[in-house]
Amino acid sequence: MRLILAVIFALSSILQGTEWPRLRGPNGSGIAKESKPPVEIDTAKPTWKTPAPVGHSSPVLSDKLIFLTGIEDGRLNTYGYDKATGKLIWQRKAPLVGLERVHKANSHAAPTPVVDEKRIYVYFGSFGILCYDHSGKELWQKSLPVPRTLYGTSSSPISYKDLIIQVIDDDNNLPRSRLSRSKIVALNKLDGSIAWETPRPFHRSGWSTPALWIHNRETELVVLGNGRLSGYALPSGQEKWHVTGFSRETISAPIIGNGRVFASASRRGGGGSMEIDPEPFWKSVIHYDKNGDEKLSRNEMTGHFTFPFRPELPYGHPGYGMPLPEDKNQRSRRLDGIFGWMDKNRDGFWSKKEFTSNFSHGSGKPLLIAVKPGGKGDVTQSHLAWEYNRGIPEIPSPIFYDNRIYMVRSGGILTAVNAIDGKAIYSERLGGSGQYSASPVIANGHLYLASEPGLITVVKSGDKLDIVHQQKLGDLIHVSPAFDANTIYIRSAKQLWAFRKE
Repeated sequence: MRLILAVIFALSSILQGTEWPRLRGPNGSGIAKESKPPVEIDTAKPTWKTPAPVGHSSPVLSDKLIFLTGIEDGRLNTYGYDKATGKLIWQRKAPLVGLERVHKANSHAAPTPVVDEKRIYVYFGSFGILCYDHSGKELWQKSLPVPRTLYGTSSSPISYKDLIIQVIDDDNNLPRSRLSRSKIVALNKLDGSIAWETPRPFHRSGWSTPALWIHNRETELVVLGNGRLSGYALPSGQEKWHVTGFSRETISAPIIGNGRVFASASRRGGGGSMEIDPEPFWKSVIHYDKNGDEKLSRNEMTGHFTFPFRPELPYGHPGYGMPLPEDKNQRSRRLDGIFGWMDKNRDGFWSKKEFTSNFSHGSGKPLLIAVKPGGKGDVTQSHLAWEYNRGIPEIPSPIFYDNRIYMVRSGGILTAVNAIDGKAIYSERLGGSGQYSASPVIANGHLYLASEPGLITVVKSGDKLDIVHQQKLGDLIHVSPAFDANTIYIRSAKQLWAFRKE
């Protein structure tokens, strides 16, 4: 009995801490088990709303406050808001530093803070980690190397006992050198000193946030990075096992359920299935056919034209297609290269037949896997329970609930997979197109899904798609909501909203 109580206490202290203490709540699960927020969101009657700073971090909660990060006038900031009223209680500036390079679809304030009973810990890729108490008093700061990444940092810190753990993956990594720049750093909560560092010599930039996996009286840190999923023993930080097969660009976070780890990543460029339908991509490029001959010439590649990666997004969206230089001459040369690459017969046109027959998109394979515990070394063949390769999101993390895995991908497609055997349950459209960056969250048996254009869809969990509510927020949504006992908190591009069930 004592052992059982000890295990329960350890689980509670590691995975809970506060109601919604980190990115996607307890252990990154996305599940608010005891929460009963409103199912219907009335944007005309929020409990409160208040202006929000520019940033892509999700809200996290203590018992009385909501914490966000943002950037104002080139300065990184941390904010504390009153949960009851939305009033800004305090704002603290990070040290003045040069800002890392980020993609237009990202933000310098993308990592989500982590909160415990007394403190909040904030990571900015441009600086490092800052620690405040709940009243906003700075307790310590620890500068860390600024990683070079493709899009800017977004991996968030997590809490483990008396440690704050941060994954820092870097494109400057030197796999054959002892000077590995990609690493996991564990800091002591008390003073920010380094407890340990573990090199990640096979990893370049990544954007996933780790999770804790407790099994067989052991705790492991599970980290998804480019090309592989890895498990590290805690508290030592030593690597124990890995699974290969993931694409270069991994963004979503691993999740835990039924004693297994589930992790997903689309193919590079956002492709969610093994076979890519070229038709949406052709429709996207032929949009620029000015003379109506159903072909595309080089001189018709004007305006926002680029080679599409995500045709479901609006033209000009920063994630829509291949990034092009702002300099006109460099942009023209890059477009010349794109055109010549597809114009195989050198007749000066792209025809539909030529485009679709030569079409290729992304690299790697889309992948959702279930990993069994107990492995050591490369467990790709020995410890996979199953894998699934359709409808895999690029950015949103999956969610495990009631023996189902739910995933939402851009275009508004919700997929449910049986978590026991990996078989598809359904894959259907929500009726809300566009980009999906926010991960699904669940409260009171309902999934809350938010599209980047601002459509909130509430779906009852189960073996069929059951949409119970949809509401347009009227603002962009990039990040996942947070919950307490009866409230959902939504950060949009310009506002922080609270909707409370009375």
